[in-house]
Amino acid sequence: MGTIEVIKKFIESNWIIERAVREVLERLPLRFRYGISYGPSFRYWLGFLRESEKWDRDRLEAYQFEQLKDLLIHAGKNVPYYRKVFREYGFKPEKVQSLEDIKVLPYLDRTAIKGRHHEFISENIPEGKLIAATTIGTSGIPLVLYGTKETEERHWATIVNLWGRIGYTPKSRTVFFEANIRRGDRDNLPWNKYGNTLILSSNYFLNEWIEKYIEMLNNFRPEYLIGFSHTIAAFSTYIMNIGKPIFDGLKGVIVYAENVYKWQREIIKEVFGVRVFSDYGMVEKVIHGGECEHSYSCHLYPQYGFTEYLRLQDSMYELVGTGFINYAMPLIRYRTGDVCAEIETECPDCRRNYDVIHALEGRISDFLIDSDGQVISVHLNMDFSVFENIKRFQLYQECPGEVDLRIWFEDSYPDSYKDEDTNKILSEVNRSLGLHGDRIKFAVVSIDGIQPPSSEKHRMVDQQLDIKDFLNH
Repeated sequence: MGTIEVIKKFIESNWIIERAVREVLERLPLRFRYGISYGPSFRYWLGFLRESEKWDRDRLEAYQFEQLKDLLIHAGKNVPYYRKVFREYGFKPEKVQSLEDIKVLPYLDRTAIKGRHHEFISENIPEGKLIAATTIGTSGIPLVLYGTKETEERHWATIVNLWGRIGYTPKSRTVFFEANIRRGDRDNLPWNKYGNTLILSSNYFLNEWIEKYIEMLNNFRPEYLIGFSHTIAAFSTYIMNIGKPIFDGLKGVIVYAENVYKWQREIIKEVFGVRVFSDYGMVEKVIHGGECEHSYSCHLYPQYGFTEYLRLQDSMYELVGTGFINYAMPLIRYRTGDVCAEIETECPDCRRNYDVIHALEGRISDFLIDSDGQVISVHLNMDFSVFENIKRFQLYQECPGEVDLRIWFEDSYPDSYKDEDTNKILSEVNRSLGLHGDRIKFAVVSIDGIQPPSSEKHRMVDQQLDIKDFLNH
């Protein structure tokens, strides 16, 4: 059964869908118009999300079961990897009776996909319809994944629905910070503009271009800034340090693709005075979520996929996802590497019956190991004033109980003051992590003359140890 047919089965009449779609379809932002066209999948998915967010838990789970069973039957017929796995485990998709039945299947991770992605591609989808995407590889293992136009339509409809929680509309004037941009006929310029969208390259966070970026923003006067949390936090720090006046009229900052720390929120809010809204998703497209409009808790879309919670330690779980929107390369029971703590099944603020995560701790790699082999979550709550003279810092670990604190100082910052600021940062890291005694010994490494990478998601912790071994024991 196709996506539209499944949706129709759970919606009383088509006019509900069409009513919801008409409210936004004619106002689609140019960013989306250039990226995809809007066929039935986008229209139905957008309307479906608006209607189904009112459903009770039983109805949402009934929809998830229908989608999951349909996906499993498809994978067993058309995907070589799953044909083999289902045969080995004696698994019959047609006989699935509940969401729990999927738990007899093995988990899937990046190592199983890398180098053999062709085994995960559906044989009934023509090669010419496949759209490739590559993960950035912050975990060290970049992947090439494939979807279709329908996959992208449903994904972008989810994002349009999510961002609307904080007032974003397709008419909003928006600035995107991106590493790689389409320059069009603006050769050698790290920015582009079309319609109500301005795109600035984060690869040009140098003094000369940041000054120009500030001037461009003051002239453009956007309503929303969108980008990686570390990118916008770095930009905010620069503005705060130089003390230049900034435009008013900004309504919100949207960050995505990586964990946002409290100290980053504080820096951004201090400079721009607006809400920082986090969008949680991944190129693998197995789970998607975002913050509530009333709080910082993260809602996971039950319409997008089925999420399991693999217990690692007490009150610590790894998110495992089975995505519903990509039949070209379905990923079933995929271990995301993302870790959360407290989980609820309803938001007390907005009353959506979605899974709610109050503490998304980051990736499995965002942990440190102390001298006793204990796992420490790096969820920093620091005084952001200590970042006044630095571009970025990073925690690097190769041995339990030993961590390098890497610091990138501003280019013009005098060497005579670096020791003082280093001690402040080190003190804040220890205080924020709640470290006492010799649980972790820090060695400070000042990195001069090398620009911190801005073309990819920033890894707060560069963890070389296998954290799973410590979590499991």
